[in-house]
Amino acid sequence: MQLILYRAMAASVIAMVVVLWVYPASQLYQQQLIISTGVLFLLMLLIQMAMISSRISEKNQWVFQYASDTTLASILIFASGGVFSPFSFLYGLIIIASGTHARRLLPIVISILACSGYLSAVYGEAWLARSDGLNTQQALHVLMQVSALMLVGGVMAYIARRHASLRAQSDQAVRQHRELKDLHDHIMSEMAEGVIVLDRALQVTDMNTAARSLLGHQTVATLLAIPALSKFFQQSQRTTFQCEYANSADDAQRNLLLMVRQLSDEDDAAWLLTLVDISDVRRLEKQLLQQEKMALLGRMAAMLAHEIRNPIQTMAQGLELMAVKPESRAAMQAILQDETQRLNRLVTMMLDYAKPLQPAPVLTYMPEVIRQTLARVEIAHRVQVQADCRVDELEIDGDHFRLVADNLLSNALANRLPESRVGLALTTDGGDWTLRVCNDGELPGDIRDSLFEPFVTGRSSGIGLGLATVRQVCLVNGWTVSVQADAGKVCFQVVGPLDGEQGNGE
Repeated sequence: MQLILYRAMAASVIAMVVVLWVYPASQLYQQQLIISTGVLFLLMLLIQMAMISSRISEKNQWVFQYASDTTLASILIFASGGVFSPFSFLYGLIIIASGTHARRLLPIVISILACSGYLSAVYGEAWLARSDGLNTQQALHVLMQVSALMLVGGVMAYIARRHASLRAQSDQAVRQHRELKDLHDHIMSEMAEGVIVLDRALQVTDMNTAARSLLGHQTVATLLAIPALSKFFQQSQRTTFQCEYANSADDAQRNLLLMVRQLSDEDDAAWLLTLVDISDVRRLEKQLLQQEKMALLGRMAAMLAHEIRNPIQTMAQGLELMAVKPESRAAMQAILQDETQRLNRLVTMMLDYAKPLQPAPVLTYMPEVIRQTLARVEIAHRVQVQADCRVDELEIDGDHFRLVADNLLSNALANRLPESRVGLALTTDGGDWTLRVCNDGELPGDIRDSLFEPFVTGRSSGIGLGLATVRQVCLVNGWTVSVQADAGKVCFQVVGPLDGEQGNGE
């Protein structure tokens, strides 16, 4: 329809030129042809308008339109002087217009029709007006005109071919872009994870359905207001971020894993935010932790029942013997006292492991702490301990240090080789203090990796809470505990900072 409008505008200009300059100077038959050309043009215009709404293919419509335009131009040139007609340029305009449709053959066909029409109009008008035909100069002019039309047709055919190639590439690019966009939309809509794309100004440029569902009634602005996330965006050197975020959506508490990654420096896609619902994972972790606590409690109860049963049986038998054999009262009292102390140690060990620990570092005189640790050892075993304290004062929790030293020393005495000695040393190295407790012996390979776990022991008489307590105390105080076993010697080592600052113990 737009092309028909351009034809009407061009025809109006040509009509004005014909009426003002060509029509008055023309002969009668020429004036009649000019009028007939105008009427025929209007008829062709109506036919072209009717063809737009018909089922005729677009290519056939173009052929009809340009062929009719060429025919009308030929009649106008015949009526306006033939070789002397000022309207021969219309052929060039028609050929140029035909080359804009990305059809290579169309401008070639129209240029051939234009040349044929031009030659027919020129020689027809010359034969009708002058029986002697064209002279040499006029023939040369006609030849130049035809050559120009063929040249324009060839150039427009090349342009049309290039135009067709570019249009095909453009159509393919548009089609691929549409397919990628459809794929992107499909993937975004099917993803269970929430995806949010932000520009450099932290404005949302894209967000999938899952993200809207996970956010619930909250907005992205609320998400960006999280202090940790807000601080991250203020740091220019970091490119990734991850945190957990508790969100209430649909009247349900959700635990969301929020991950942020920098995509590029482009304005419309600078940051990628992903939201993953980990509520089920956290719920399963809590259930698993509860089950582990119950299993631990069951193991603890079974171990205590086993360990307490033997002293109670011994005490019951001793009381019976004291009633039957009064002369053995003194020996039985010693046995009862020893079993009572054993029960007390079991209860104390359980309480040490179960009670919450809150470090309270103070300036502590370490030789006195070591002396108290040695005083706790049975008199018969004290001679087996070789102590070396090279530290005067430390800013630590003395009770916690005592608890670690007592358990390590008791473990070393219980697992040493017969007639061997146990070494206990407190030294400094650089900015750390080191407590080493060593004994001669071997560390069973089957318990090496789980040595600091509760209820893991290599002795039939132990319950496996001493080293677990050591690890627990070290963790809360920021100390590190490790074990080395080689060449028939087992050494436990505890390291802590001299300045009293707490770290992350392992």
